[in-house]
Amino acid sequence: MLNRRSLLARSAGLACAGLLADRFAPVIIGEAHAADEPCYLSAGELLARFRSREISPVEVLEAQIRRIEALNAGVNCITYRHFDEARAGAKASEVRYRAGEPRPLDGLTIAVKDEYAVKGWVTTMGTLMLKDAPPDTADHPVIERLRAAGAVFHIQTTVPELYSWMTTATRLWGVTRNPWNFAFSPGGSSGGSGAALAAGFTTLALGSDMGGSIRIPASQCGLYGFKAPFGRIPTSEVPYETEGPLARTFDDLNLLTQHMVGPHPAVHSSLRPRLDFPASYDDIAGWTLAYDPGAGLTPLDPAVTAAIEQALQQLEGQGARIERVDLGFRAGDMPVFLAGLFSTSMGGMLGEAAAHREKLTPYVAQMLDGVKGRLGPQALVAAEDVLATYHRSVQEKVFTRGFKALVMPTLGTPLIPAAHGMDPASDAVRIGGTAVKGLSFALTWPWNLLGRYPVVAAPAGMGPQNMPVGLQIVADTLDDVTAFQVAAAHARGAPRFYAGTLFPDFRSG
Repeated sequence: MLNRRSLLARSAGLACAGLLADRFAPVIIGEAHAADEPCYLSAGELLARFRSREISPVEVLEAQIRRIEALNAGVNCITYRHFDEARAGAKASEVRYRAGEPRPLDGLTIAVKDEYAVKGWVTTMGTLMLKDAPPDTADHPVIERLRAAGAVFHIQTTVPELYSWMTTATRLWGVTRNPWNFAFSPGGSSGGSGAALAAGFTTLALGSDMGGSIRIPASQCGLYGFKAPFGRIPTSEVPYETEGPLARTFDDLNLLTQHMVGPHPAVHSSLRPRLDFPASYDDIAGWTLAYDPGAGLTPLDPAVTAAIEQALQQLEGQGARIERVDLGFRAGDMPVFLAGLFSTSMGGMLGEAAAHREKLTPYVAQMLDGVKGRLGPQALVAAEDVLATYHRSVQEKVFTRGFKALVMPTLGTPLIPAAHGMDPASDAVRIGGTAVKGLSFALTWPWNLLGRYPVVAAPAGMGPQNMPVGLQIVADTLDDVTAFQVAAAHARGAPRFYAGTLFPDFRSG
């Protein structure tokens, strides 16, 4: 949930800091660790081992701390470390296991995106304006819920400034790099959370999604993520936005989602009744699925096309039928979406930022220039017109025709430079020899405009230069369980990242 308090009120003095971008040079860190090391064990495996006393939450936390201290100088995905607090939490979990009274998530570490309020922690939003902000005085509803379930919070993770870009590089915290290949970005805005999972720094992670901010890091890091329909997870009153989970396995995603959803008295938009997610899912034999490669949004790297087609083939192997559609989504509508987004309370936050332009990372300043004079009620009307057109197309071409779900790529290419976004005037992503400027390499934002559709992000395969490729699974409005059922089927046949030999090797280029 975005903190809607005044940026100025949250900053004590607004002290300026120097440019820290790219301050950590990448280094190569040996071979990937074995799958059975505590740092990479799944949440389900850890809970079983905690219950059997084979391993303790304290031992897992200490292993992850050692890994953070050894590797984070290269990855640079952490803002603040809260190891003493986490050690106390892990010890309390250990005591509950010994007493035979564990909570549902007891002892599992969860990395917290630098957006969620945690009592006593500072939320910087990746901006120099909040470098000296006072600590938060209460927990975000999701933090409150996960804390009650026994989760251990040990790190805060990096974000682009004000969550407003699709890579993670800021003047305040520097450049966050992808553990699969330091030359490339883990995505954004939940890039720090994605990188922390990929690096083995945490067991689970929290993100949020306003234009692809969970699904892009999931794609870039070989992870599962969930853009919940608006209101499913108590978040905010901005209909394009949701909080959500990130995990290395589908089962872990399912587990974390189960403990994040449900109404909360502090959040007016949160949906009731609470939706229960089953522990396991039936097969999808006989289902018909739609596939839209998103040609109107971005060109696709051949490796992306190949990975998605392989994923579709394995779904067909499980008895599903795939049919290609064209929803008519177009890249030219993205500025309309962004103007609508920034005509909500997001625009108020940017308006305050405009008064401190000298402290802003270049992409935020240029975004302000791009939307200047275009915000307001008419921008919201224009965005709603696009929403209505897109929704009608999705319904007519997919769900009223009997398709159970839709599959799309997440990104046109995984080869997004780590420093991309520091200067959008000169930086560009290249796809098939074509320079794609700005944010036009993503196929995610239409599903934020269409905020009631649930979208599960899942790894599809490995692309060029050791970089993962991801896909999106979309179900009808508020039909989360169907999206999860297709994702579960996909997971049964998809390449298993973080297993066998398929681990990040922290290469440089």
